[in-house]
Amino acid sequence: MHHRRTRYGRSPARRFTVTLFARQSPERESIFGPAMRKISPIREWRCVLAVLILVPAFQPCAHAQHALKFSPKVLEVLNTPPLEIKDDEDPLVRLKKERFNAALNEAKARFDLYKRGLTKVPHLIEVGERLFGAEVDLYDKPEDRARVLQRQLDVYNEAEGNLDKQVKEGLATQADLERLRYNKASLEIDLLSAKSGLSQPHPAPQPSPQ
Repeated sequence: MHHRRTRYGRSPARRFTVTLFARQSPERESIFGPAMRKISPIREWRCVLAVLILVPAFQPCAHAQHALKFSPKVLEVLNTPPLEIKDDEDPLVRLKKERFNAALNEAKARFDLYKRGLTKVPHLIEVGERLFGAEVDLYDKPEDRARVLQRQLDVYNEAEGNLDKQVKEGLATQADLERLRYNKASLEIDLLSAKSGLSQPHPAPQPSPQ
C-alpha cells in the first residue's frame, strides 16, 4: 500500500512527526528531521505514539504540585516509632503490637505514595482508622483507653479543620471531608463509652460456681 504524498513531498505522518518536534525547539527539528526522513512510513506512526506516551512522563506531576498540607498532629502520628516487641511477652500482647506496627508502617508507606501522587486521600483516612483502632486495642483499662481516644480526637479535630480549608481551596473533595467526620464521630462514641465506664461503679466479682 502506497502512502499519499502531498505537494511538499512528505506523507501526513511524516509532516506531523517533524512538526511535533519542531514545536519543541528549532534545534530539535534539525536533529530529528533528517533521521525521521530515513524511517519508513509504517514506523513513523509508532515513533509518534512513543513520543506522545513518553513526553508526559517527564513532566511534573500535578498531584505533587497540589498535594494537601497535613496538620502537625497528623505528621506527629506518622513520626511515631514502632513498638518494641519482646520474645517473652504474652502472645496476645505480642500480636496486638505486631498489628499496630503493621498499620503504622502502612500509614507511613501510603503517606510517601501520596506525596508522589500514587494514592489518594481516602486511602490515608482508611489506614488512619485502622492505626487508631489498633492503638486503642493495646490497652485494657478504661482510663487508658479514654486517654488514648482523647488524644486521637484531638488529631481528628485538627485534621478536620485542615481538610475543610483544603476543600474550600479546591484541593480536596467534600466526600473526603465527610468520611473523616464519620470516623471522628465513631471515635467520639467510643470515647463517651469509655468515659461512662469510668463513672459507673464496677460490680463486685461473683464467686465461681462449685
